[in-house]
Amino acid sequence: MEPYEEPYEVARVVFDRVMNYCTRAHDNILECVLNHSPDQLSVFIDAYLNEEENNDLEKAIESSDTFWDGVEKEYEALWKEWWSEKLAYSLGHLILAEEAESIAKDDNLDDASKASRLKAYAQVLEEFADAIKRALQNQEPLSSSYLHKWFERLAEFAPSNRSEYIKEADYYLDFYDMYEVDQLLTLDLLSQYVDRALRKIENKYLPELEALTNKI
Repeated sequence: MEPYEEPYEVARVVFDRVMNYCTRAHDNILECVLNHSPDQLSVFIDAYLNEEENNDLEKAIESSDTFWDGVEKEYEALWKEWWSEKLAYSLGHLILAEEAESIAKDDNLDDASKASRLKAYAQVLEEFADAIKRALQNQEPLSSSYLHKWFERLAEFAPSNRSEYIKEADYYLDFYDMYEVDQLLTLDLLSQYVDRALRKIENKYLPELEALTNKI
């Protein structure tokens, strides 16, 4: 085989194999991916390439003074992108529309109370969405402590135990804060979950409740 032409080729192969290992053979995928951080790439890369691939990499490095630096840069980009997507997904699932559904179908509330609670939930989501949009416009990430305060507010509407809800949010916020993820990308992706929940409330649950109320 000819030496690799682009550093991205190597980085993509290694990252995909790291993810395959962490997904299939490790109990805690976050901790596993963390253990495969970009600054440790030179330590573990041999374990994820076969002998022929390692030889190709050595040839590529010998033929270019910048090839290895490029591999490290491309791997770091893939690694950070994964963290942003994973944290946005995990935090986003704490504010999924299922929480709105749990309010809309709560047998302990009458329709008027359900509508009132959904409107209050929507108001918090709208304010949260605005805070994220301002951060993105200003290119200034929100801190984990600031996000914690928002999840404390959202916890008031969570169907699960409030303290457990906040504890779960803080678990992911620890990674958001400490491990050099692309926080702006995380916020951009998280905003999509917030908007999705809002649309569900405004376009589905509130109209359904208003229709039921108008029949009375």
